[in-house]
Amino acid sequence: MQKQQWEAQLAQTQNQSVQLRRKNSQIAGVRFGLFLIAAWSFFQIVDGRMGYRFIFILSLAGFCLAMLAHQKNNRLYLEAQARSEVLRRCLSRFDSRWQQASETGAEFLTDDQPALADLDVFGPRSLYQFCCMAVLPQGKTALASYFKEPAAVKIIRERQETVTVLAQNPDFMLADWTCTHGLTPQTAAAMASEKLNELVQPVTLPIPAWFIRWMPAVTLTLLGLTLLRWISPLCFILIFFVQAALALFSLGYVHSRLQAVAKVRQGLQNCLIRCQKLDQSALSSPLIDALKTQIRQPQGLLQGVKQLDGLLNRLSLQANPFLYLPAQLLLLWDLQCVQAWNQWQAQAGQTWIAVMEQLGQLEAMESLALIALTHPQTCMPKLHEETVPVLAFTQLTHPLLDPVQAIGNDFTLDHSLTVVTGSNMSGKTTFMRTIGLNQILAAAGGPVCAQSMDTSGFTVLTSMRIRDDVNEGISTFYGELLRIRRIIDAVSLKTPLLVLIDEIFKGTNSLDRIDGSAQVLRHLNHPWIRAMITTHDFELCALEEQAGLSLVNVHFEEHYQDQKIFFDYKLKPGRCTQRNARYLMKMIGITD
Repeated sequence: MQKQQWEAQLAQTQNQSVQLRRKNSQIAGVRFGLFLIAAWSFFQIVDGRMGYRFIFILSLAGFCLAMLAHQKNNRLYLEAQARSEVLRRCLSRFDSRWQQASETGAEFLTDDQPALADLDVFGPRSLYQFCCMAVLPQGKTALASYFKEPAAVKIIRERQETVTVLAQNPDFMLADWTCTHGLTPQTAAAMASEKLNELVQPVTLPIPAWFIRWMPAVTLTLLGLTLLRWISPLCFILIFFVQAALALFSLGYVHSRLQAVAKVRQGLQNCLIRCQKLDQSALSSPLIDALKTQIRQPQGLLQGVKQLDGLLNRLSLQANPFLYLPAQLLLLWDLQCVQAWNQWQAQAGQTWIAVMEQLGQLEAMESLALIALTHPQTCMPKLHEETVPVLAFTQLTHPLLDPVQAIGNDFTLDHSLTVVTGSNMSGKTTFMRTIGLNQILAAAGGPVCAQSMDTSGFTVLTSMRIRDDVNEGISTFYGELLRIRRIIDAVSLKTPLLVLIDEIFKGTNSLDRIDGSAQVLRHLNHPWIRAMITTHDFELCALEEQAGLSLVNVHFEEHYQDQKIFFDYKLKPGRCTQRNARYLMKMIGITD
């Protein structure tokens, strides 16, 4: 349903863009014609034909109106272009085009959290790449922190409430995304928190503030008295010389700082529009209400950005040398602007940075809400805080697979250990990644791809994609040992752990693999652990009968028809009794 709505909106927006572009051309033509008429009538007046004054005034007024109309129409055109880009990005989530997005989140991968790479949380074709609609650096960082950093249950529930509200209001998200996608990459990068913290700092003035305030008044007074011939011109010349020296000195002293402030003007205006739309919306949740309160307070963003926009308008005088030079020499214009900047940053600078952080949080939660809008079946997981962890779900599917092809599974991890067996390509690894990714979504405060899900605050640990490292002299097997050692060390913390181990110890001989695997299972046999291990060693399945081990066997299987192999990807109780390796080797001609 949402896909059809976005497709209709995209077609409408593209048609609007065509009309606005055509209107731009028409206005440009009219403007050029009015300019020619104004120029022609001006020369007629110069030649003494005063009757053309009326034509000159009308054509000049029409030219000015055409300029304003062109600016307004161009703003609407750029907004339509940004809206089209957003809608295309949203629609790409329904096919594989989202995998072409440049924002993969690979920069957030770290060696101390290998699960993020194992489960495709960051990197190419990852959960981050699918979800991320953030433009501001604050939004991208916030979304990454949701996936990486554990949060208290209270915070997760607040996020859930906000994400639910946003998912129920896709038009608001579309309007907000349209605003942010109107920013240039350079402006968005300049809005990063660390850069704003550097920017929002007082500028040290070379002379006292009272001197900057009163010196121009004294100079202008002396100028007036000199013109009236009440005092000697020498008094004005001396004072003007001192002031001019200060004005010229300030050109190099504060000009670069003021220019840095001017460069974020587009970002400031963009944030002002976003905050106004949020303030006028009916959206409500604890996090949204807190942002609205901060926006509305006397020194909030709405008031602060309006004040700063006025200051930036004053700075724009630098673009007109005929006005800027007299203002600089007579009024100490740059120093006056610096003084106004210092006053603004003292009153509203830190508030602005705080609100920008909250807008980043809003972008992150909008990205999570995209899951609910692009998958046919999602739910908000129920979070449990019991001592014994809970993990149960119905119709759980992989968030990054095509929902039409994804197969849902029901299961309850009510044992410490779950051993998964099954033939090659039967879905064992994908099922583990399905559980891991949805658990990370649940811990982030987002919806999960399931009919229902009950879970606890698990830390997810994995041993799945193990690679050798020639530079460090580490083999694949030794790399897996190091990963398993890290998991066992985490057991002592006695916090809920979700452990996912794929093809345990596949890099060594069968005897050592079975013995070592059994030892690992005993290390993980604790009430606060939910571990899932895939294996082709049926000997591990027999551990289910050992006393003291909380272990259950499950499996995937296949069936054959017309000399072809088919998988249903449905989880079934008990150990696997089928083997398809020989059949697969025969199918591709390795064996007879």
